[in-house]
Amino acid sequence: MSKRGFKIQTLSVYVSTTLVLVLLGTMGLLLVAARTLSNQVKEDLNVSVVLGDEINEKQILDYHKRLSKRSYVKKAVYISKEQVLEEQRKELGTDPVEFLGYNPYEASIELSMKNEFANNESLATIEKELRSDKGVKDVIYHKELIEAINSNIHKIGGALLVLLALLGIISWSLIANMVRLTIYSKRFLLHTMKLVGATWGFIRRPFLVHNMWIGLFSGIMANILLAAALYFLSQREPAIMTVLPLEWLGIIAGGIVLFGIVITVMCAFFSVNRFLRMRGNDLYFI
Repeated sequence: MSKRGFKIQTLSVYVSTTLVLVLLGTMGLLLVAARTLSNQVKEDLNVSVVLGDEINEKQILDYHKRLSKRSYVKKAVYISKEQVLEEQRKELGTDPVEFLGYNPYEASIELSMKNEFANNESLATIEKELRSDKGVKDVIYHKELIEAINSNIHKIGGALLVLLALLGIISWSLIANMVRLTIYSKRFLLHTMKLVGATWGFIRRPFLVHNMWIGLFSGIMANILLAAALYFLSQREPAIMTVLPLEWLGIIAGGIVLFGIVITVMCAFFSVNRFLRMRGNDLYFI
């Protein structure tokens, strides 16, 4: 193969590897976004702790403080009877006290649960604990809604993981084929070096280093393309960055570069070994 042809082939490896890493990075971003959204949805599912009339305001505030410190509670908001009455006056346009002669509503504490506890199994245990607390009249949450949300989240997450695994296998095959083609063009050089007594490690080294740089450069370029895409998307829809935490963006960026280096180096390693194991005559028939 001519020097020009080898350069074009090497360039195609850079481009192909970069595009494959962009695709994998996009899937990684979708997984993180789905995970963040599912956590936000779970944490938006409130548990209402309805309080009885037998406990006074001071006891309620003390209970609210203790409740806020429990391991499963992300946030606890106290809603007094007067607040509920005021809201109902605005919604209904009438004052229930005028008809009944007393405030019919009850004080409550609205709990936002940490996402790992937002499932019916955990909530059933938590409900028993809350009902045993003094002054708690009732505990209310939507069991069917929570079950449906968790079921759908598991299905979507499972589908995305399967898709990511398939993309990983396809990516490996594409990059492996491109790397193998660049090494194929130098198979006779490999055989000549072997004949003059060069060790396999010595022969492999330049190919491994060359492909390591391909993986590193492709990973950096993939990150630049993804960062540019995220920037333009965030300009149109700023809320998109709320489901992509910075720490996860860093992990994905590092993973893309690492995957690019590992896959190109491993493909080069196996391809060089394959040609080194072959006899000289066999190199003409592949």
